[in-house]
Amino acid sequence: MTRVSIALNACVALMLLAACAAPAAPVAAPTTSGPKRGGTFTDASFSDATSLQPLITNDSASSTYQTFVYASLTRTDPQTLEVTGDLYEDQPELSADGRTLTWKLRKGLKWSDGTPLTAQDVEFTWQKMIDPNTQFPAVKFYTDSFSDVKAVDDLTIAYTLKEPGFCPAIRNSGLPGPIPKHVFEKVDINQNPANDQPTVINGLWFLKEWKRDDHATFSPSYAGYVDGQALLDTYIVRIVKDNTVQTQLFKTQDVDTATPDPVDWDEIKKLPFAQTFEYYSPAANWTFIGFNLNHPFFGDKRVRQAISYAIDVQAMVDKIRLGYAKRQFSNIPASSWAYTDDVPKFDYNPDKAKALLKEAGWTPGPDGILQKDGKPFKFRLFFNSGNKQREQIAVITQQYLKDVGIAVDIQQEDFTAYLKRIQQTKDFDMFILGWVGGIDPFATGNIWKSEGSQNFIGYKNPEVDQLYDQAAVVPGCKQEDRKPYYEKIQQLIAEDQGYVFLFTNESLVAVNKRIKVNPLTKLGIGYQLELWQLAP
Repeated sequence: MTRVSIALNACVALMLLAACAAPAAPVAAPTTSGPKRGGTFTDASFSDATSLQPLITNDSASSTYQTFVYASLTRTDPQTLEVTGDLYEDQPELSADGRTLTWKLRKGLKWSDGTPLTAQDVEFTWQKMIDPNTQFPAVKFYTDSFSDVKAVDDLTIAYTLKEPGFCPAIRNSGLPGPIPKHVFEKVDINQNPANDQPTVINGLWFLKEWKRDDHATFSPSYAGYVDGQALLDTYIVRIVKDNTVQTQLFKTQDVDTATPDPVDWDEIKKLPFAQTFEYYSPAANWTFIGFNLNHPFFGDKRVRQAISYAIDVQAMVDKIRLGYAKRQFSNIPASSWAYTDDVPKFDYNPDKAKALLKEAGWTPGPDGILQKDGKPFKFRLFFNSGNKQREQIAVITQQYLKDVGIAVDIQQEDFTAYLKRIQQTKDFDMFILGWVGGIDPFATGNIWKSEGSQNFIGYKNPEVDQLYDQAAVVPGCKQEDRKPYYEKIQQLIAEDQGYVFLFTNESLVAVNKRIKVNPLTKLGIGYQLELWQLAP
């Protein structure tokens, strides 16, 4: 999925489920002859949003649409990676006792219907987010950060920190939304027309038309948008079958951007109309195969380690990504300040895999498939349809596991049904997915802490829970002082192998030269879309 527009203005404080590799974000480009208004930009994606309501989703496709229509409270500077205000003023104040973080909204903000945007909208968003009746899958990420969020007056919001001196507080205070109180206070937040057809917004784009699984068309927002109206007249997201179709449409100039598979990258770079970008973001997209730890086969750590040993991940990097990826061994990618390479590694070794499986009680049956207590080692491996990379991972994994006596039934389904399976019904054995990460590694705790709301695999390690809590309240909050906690977390999670960790994708992004984009920064090229324009 292309999604040059992926970047949440807070730069993904929360971990997002990735439909696929997703670029992110530059800073404003200086213009020499003044901005040029008009024109259409056509994006292409093979995963559609599930809802435009930010309080009930946490997938990256939905996040893109949501950040079109709802401006964020905070954003990340693409050069310094520091958090600053967007709807909020530049910086907050932290009380002397480290318990209260206070932000001020910019003066004069309004919703698109002319209603003032106030601190009461932010408080309302918080209250609805934590309401047990709201089906927000990442609520614990925020309730682990703050015990309360209150409007002090029309412009002032006070965040009460769950722990004094909580280091990720500024980054996490972006919250989802905000959403307009006067629209949503008397409706069911989970099901109402405004969720998918918002008419009162404060973002860059109005939703003009949305035909599910086909296209969504956006037009410039009202003049009161906090960062100024978009220079382009129209932004279209076309939903396509897969990356191959997306790339072909870019070649024929029927869409203006693509994130090609590596096999097509050299050809794309030679196109006379293509401007291309390669980068690793600090909030990188990474890919994994997840275990259901409540499944009777996968509760034994030796079995999980054996499966990791059985798969040649470096061969996947070479074959699927053609080297445009980095091998990943634990839960924090190498592009993060908290990364360490000093973790247990389960590089390809089928002999070790077989030995561990034997130690765990699995022995070959008459058909060559391992069995234990009369049950064959057969399981289902899920991935979302339309994602060629994940399909290749599934097929390659199936073959490697067959070589050590494990039978894999590959199953694919559309992204919406797939997310429901992973997040809600938990009806899976193993699955292939990716995360678009947060710049602060505290965000990964929502995946790995025992009660984390994105902990879909059922991982539990009390020491990991404790280390995440300790890392969040280190006095002074310096990265070098927090890093040792995250290093230990990575070591424990790698040892436990709740995921088969695969690789961090390098972002490969092509945009038609007829569009003048902003310079490549640490966050990519999807930042400040209001400044994108037709090239002179």
